[in-house]
Amino acid sequence: MNLLVARQSSSRIVKQRNLFLLLTLILATTSAALSLLILTREERIIMVPPLTSEVMISNRKVSAGYLEQMTMVFLNSLLDLSASDVLHKRDVILKYTSNSEQGFARRINEYFAEAEHKYKSFDLVTYFTVKNIEVNEKKNEVIAHGILTSRYGKHGFESNATSYRLSFEFGGGYLRLKEFNQIIEEGKTNNSTENVPNSEVKIGEKND
Repeated sequence: MNLLVARQSSSRIVKQRNLFLLLTLILATTSAALSLLILTREERIIMVPPLTSEVMISNRKVSAGYLEQMTMVFLNSLLDLSASDVLHKRDVILKYTSNSEQGFARRINEYFAEAEHKYKSFDLVTYFTVKNIEVNEKKNEVIAHGILTSRYGKHGFESNATSYRLSFEFGGGYLRLKEFNQIIEEGKTNNSTENVPNSEVKIGEKND
């Protein structure tokens, strides 16, 4: 009798062991499959605040839509300025400036140092209204056309049609600013250079 009970108990233990082994194998296989899917899947849809629409990003590049909307975010910190927020927006931009060359951050600091002086001296407030955006997805480059409005305290304001080029660097899942400069058409001069601090801004060494 005891021998029969022992055999039945041993049989149940073997069955339980086999069941656990099978479950473990299934879980391990499922986990490996999910890991492989995550590692090999190149494209995913993301929503990044304050973006308002879906964009595509892969291991190697970002979509034109992503470049366009990130340009809007960068322009807000580069051109929509007042004396009270220049330094704050400088710090925001520096967090997303490419560090592949030391000169990028240095030129950002120089730009905002000059801007701080001018905005305080003239009680200046500027904002840029985008009218059209051209995106070069292969080069990670964007040209924004629009109107730059400058208000000089109680002394009035002026609005000028102008364009800006922004070049980006994408790597490690991050899009970072490499270059920012105003585009001045050949044969034209900017009469507001003294009052508008971004007329000769360059982050990078590209000349037009």
